[in-house]
Amino acid sequence: MENDLTFVIDPEAESASLGLLLRSLEDVGRLLRAVDRAVHGSDSRNRWRVRELASGPPTITVRPDPGGRATSEAVRAGLRSVTAGTDSPPAHFPEPALLELRRMRRLFAGRDRARYITVVAGGGRTARIGRDISEQVDRILAAGHQMLGSLDGRIEAISVHGDATVTIRDRVSRWPVRCSIPRDAEWTGRVRGLLGRRVLVAGNVHYFVDGTPRSISGVTDIEDATPDPNLPRAGFGSIPDPQVRRLGAARWLKSARGSG
Repeated sequence: MENDLTFVIDPEAESASLGLLLRSLEDVGRLLRAVDRAVHGSDSRNRWRVRELASGPPTITVRPDPGGRATSEAVRAGLRSVTAGTDSPPAHFPEPALLELRRMRRLFAGRDRARYITVVAGGGRTARIGRDISEQVDRILAAGHQMLGSLDGRIEAISVHGDATVTIRDRVSRWPVRCSIPRDAEWTGRVRGLLGRRVLVAGNVHYFVDGTPRSISGVTDIEDATPDPNLPRAGFGSIPDPQVRRLGAARWLKSARGSG
């Protein structure tokens, strides 16, 4: 079917080891989940099911739930773009998805390594992931810029494993943005109380080359930005400027950031 994705693992040796197969499946699964969260949000319930397994080189075909078509299309287009060489992040490939893709470089190192992994979709080869995948991802990550500022969005996730972070859904780009916060009890308790709420996060904002926010480091403040339902609503449009209406809010903001 058109939503199927097939991953063909071509080992460096005559045959693939069990370790290489398991690592490949783990990394593919992590990438699919990261893109799915970017498409549908952190509460996505989409699941991928194994449709077919084959030997030869080891080959696995997976299919998403009916609601996962957009994720399948995003993975297909994103892998094609990254492996072709690009400075801009593909649609629905925010920083977490790119880092999961870069993580796949481990499959091409060590004794039991792959030569490459071919991704097939829609009846033809979509992309070939090889040992240069980390350089291809780093090209995108290195092409952006950073500046002091703030982003507005809803807190979707909190992590205290390793570096303490919160992930917000940026209201303009609709991309998940990971924000590094101080690792202490006061900050942890503060952000837990804001989980699921709209906030304004201030710090050093990192942007991709196209102006889409990537992450925030050195967070200095997080404020509850939930609108007060008791305040009267304005009787005019929220974007009155004709240029903003013509370009759309996301494109106009990228232009205002000097990268659109």
